[in-house]
Amino acid sequence: MNELKYVDPKADLTFKKVFGEHSDLLASLLNALLPLPEDGKIVSIEYLPPEIVPDDPLHKDSIVDARCKDQNGRQFIVEMQMIWSPDYNQRALYNAAKAYSRELPAGGDYGSLKTVYSLNLLNDNLDLDVPQWYHHYRLEHHEVKGETIDGIQLVFVELKKFKPHTWPERRMAVLWLRFLTEINGKTRKAPPELEENPEVRKVLEMVEVAALTPEERAKYDGFQDWLCRETRRANAERNAEKIPGLKAQLAAATAERDAANARADAAETKLRQDKLQTARNLKAMKLTTEQIAAATGLAAAEIERL
Repeated sequence: MNELKYVDPKADLTFKKVFGEHSDLLASLLNALLPLPEDGKIVSIEYLPPEIVPDDPLHKDSIVDARCKDQNGRQFIVEMQMIWSPDYNQRALYNAAKAYSRELPAGGDYGSLKTVYSLNLLNDNLDLDVPQWYHHYRLEHHEVKGETIDGIQLVFVELKKFKPHTWPERRMAVLWLRFLTEINGKTRKAPPELEENPEVRKVLEMVEVAALTPEERAKYDGFQDWLCRETRRANAERNAEKIPGLKAQLAAATAERDAANARADAAETKLRQDKLQTARNLKAMKLTTEQIAAATGLAAAEIERL
């Protein structure tokens, strides 16, 4: 790790560290990549808990990379996904629908509901054999062009297909996408166009190896190891149809892996909930944010939102 200049900003730890804790950077990313009207740009955002807990405890919890609300009450969900899976689109829709349905309190007016935007960045290819890399979904009348129902809008960005010249009229969008596609563990020097932009330069400094704590470096390395294993598994599944009997073996291995991941996710969720409750207790005891951060390992920005 020490010989590296940058870490990959798409990794779970670094993506959340940048866009899950710095509202100005997240607002810039959303303004650049979402199909917002010109008179509806985001001015300020308030972070919301990344956990979307259902009202019914029998339903599935969701944890997203970042979730926020802007000055107009619109919700935004941001997810960075390294590997495509067959249920990827459905998961994005489920999370957005859950966030939308939870906006309305008992007795509330349906007319007060605000649009939920879901931005899904994919470091892989969707199951779409098309050259386009930007995919915008919304509820639209099948026959009457332009007739839509506001509520949920989904955007999927295939980072592997992106080329800077394909979106020349949107400079900030191109800079953010170049940052996500060109900066990684092999980068020794950032392109001048990225260094010259104040917002991107700020993030470049945050994803330098020297900016990570030893604990963050260890977590980053663990994520990269996991990513290598998952990439090999995903490639094997995609080729399974070519080898008789392999598909069933992979299905069994996938089921076992999913069960293990579910147990790990449950344990991580429980640990996070315990940390949050500990932070609340310490906050009630009038400890400083710095003291609470040292005791729990939570980010200062997250503690201040409790």
